[in-house]
Amino acid sequence: MYRLLIVDDEPLVQIGLKSMLGGNFPDIEIVGTAPNGAEALNMIRKCRPDIVIADIKMPRMSGLELLKESQRLFGPVPVFIILTAYEEFDLARQALASQAVDYLVKIELNKDNLKDALSRARARVDEHTRHMKEARPSFHSLDEFRQKFMLRLFTRQIPDLETLQKQASDLQMSFDYDRYIIVYGQITGEPQGEAESGPGQKTLVLYSSCLNMTKEIVERYVPCYTVSNDMRHFTLVFYFTSDQAVADLMGQIQTAIENARSMIVNYFNVSLWFGIGTAVKDPLDIATSWEEARTAIEQADASAPVRLFSHIVGANRRSGKDRLIASIQDYINENLDGKLQLNEVAEVFGLSPAYLSVIFKKNADVGFSEYVYTRKIEKAKQMLLSGDMKIYEVADALGFESAFYFSKVFKKVDGHSPREYIQSKQ
Repeated sequence: MYRLLIVDDEPLVQIGLKSMLGGNFPDIEIVGTAPNGAEALNMIRKCRPDIVIADIKMPRMSGLELLKESQRLFGPVPVFIILTAYEEFDLARQALASQAVDYLVKIELNKDNLKDALSRARARVDEHTRHMKEARPSFHSLDEFRQKFMLRLFTRQIPDLETLQKQASDLQMSFDYDRYIIVYGQITGEPQGEAESGPGQKTLVLYSSCLNMTKEIVERYVPCYTVSNDMRHFTLVFYFTSDQAVADLMGQIQTAIENARSMIVNYFNVSLWFGIGTAVKDPLDIATSWEEARTAIEQADASAPVRLFSHIVGANRRSGKDRLIASIQDYINENLDGKLQLNEVAEVFGLSPAYLSVIFKKNADVGFSEYVYTRKIEKAKQMLLSGDMKIYEVADALGFESAFYFSKVFKKVDGHSPREYIQSKQ
């Protein structure tokens, strides 16, 4: 079956194409329709059609713009058949130059020329599929590269979104979604007895069996990537789009991992503990959700084998004040003469910089850097009005790298330069 998407801002054209396709092309499955290119792009991301029939002129995003953006994001498939209301040779030339398989005029459209266009589209899809199979590395080597790529993503070793998308495309992975949730799993318990190759081999067999069974059960409920971290830990990366409610998906994830946990206990007599991070939008923020999941699993035990990071943070909020954030704020207030960089403060409190940034923003309702600079400028105002110190001396005393940078931050916080502030108070 070839999956096909119809994109046209005229409902009658959509109906006509459905009627023309229905029953005449048994190997074509219509996966949806869209009234403009912007909505069509989201449907391509969600439905992954093989063929798109698109009007060349539509509101929000034209057929040509959709074609080019689809090729940029997804490559040569889906292939495009472009429609227009009348003959426009310049547009036809642009469409064919952009690798559209055909260009059809609506008033001349019939089953025969549609059949010819679909035949060329199928051939283009088949050619791409054949090429991908020939170029595809062995399953085991590809899986190893995927595992290494995901571990780099978790530890923030991928610098930007462009690099991520390029490397993911090379590995035949997609990060074109706009919601991600991380679940961190831990196998708790020891294998019984020893294998012929020794206890290490027994542990390896147990881990592989638990991981494979977990993957098989969970993927029945929700699609995900499975990553092996070490001989006791693994990560599940759930991906979805914003049209799915986070709460609903979180419920499906919890059901899936509870079923996997129950099955593992029955089969292997060991326990699975899970930590669940919060949903993030940007693929590069998957690392944040991963760190949250690892933090959550530290709170897991036999009585509560599944812990959500959001519940841990929520409990802290409901208790009145977050003692950790209060301690960090006290530390900042007592060390305003230092640089107070995020990574240095995180090290003092035994946290990762990313995790500190997340919990500080959630609990203090202001970003870490903004809080530091606001407190430094408040201190600077007192020092400037004392009349005993020059501007560059205050900048140096508060750990700023230069008087120029100090003035820039001062104006950003107060709306005036240090000199203007002094003059306004004299």
